Amino acid sequence: MLGKNDTASTTYKAKYLGGHSAFHKPKAIHLVLTPKHIEIPEMSLMIPLNRVENAQLVKEEKLASSLIILPWKKNKKFIMLTFEDENNFEESMVFDVDKTEEANTAIHRAKTLASTVNR
Repeated sequence: MLGKNDTASTTYKAKYLGGHSAFHKPKAIHLVLTPKHIEIPEMSLMIPLNRVENAQLVKEEKLASSLIILPWKKNKKFIMLTFEDENNFEESMVFDVDKTEEANTAIHRAKTLASTVNR
């Protein structure tokens, strides 16, 4: 899947667990990473990489204490994607991604590359 003006993308199967003020229910989604943004087609959401503040791996116990209670083992890792939305509100979306560490590394690389190109 390609976004407008983008030449390459990588797609990760995931489950959105919560954290966005406009999306309250967990759902199966795809994270589409392009050179300029992260797209979530199932939510009609496109997050420009220059608005991503952080993408971090978090363990279940951190999420249980701060966001939601999850029925998984404590060593399971999730991606928490923190960004500023189009209304300048901070959102911290949590995803259970099939390839969690690979996806998190790819987000960091894309963000670094995008910030280097925009200088």
